[in-house]
Amino acid sequence: MKQNTKQELSYFRLKLRSYMSEHHPERLHDTEFITTRADMALTAYCDAVAQGFSHLEAESIASEVLYQGLHFS
Repeated sequence: MKQNTKQELSYFRLKLRSYMSEHHPERLHDTEFITTRADMALTAYCDAVAQGFSHLEAESIASEVLYQGLHFS
């Protein structure tokens, strides 16, 4: 039986993949990096909301984590 590898839909994963496809296409297949960074961004978002930040502020905080160290190329 063939096993399908199915990626979980994640807002932060999709957002990072979109950014990387435009600015870092050579790293687009680094799924470990993308998954780790998306998970870190989600954690930052949830923590920010739990601390009382608005959803827009939490999104901004999560985006900083998501794109940390990734420069336009």
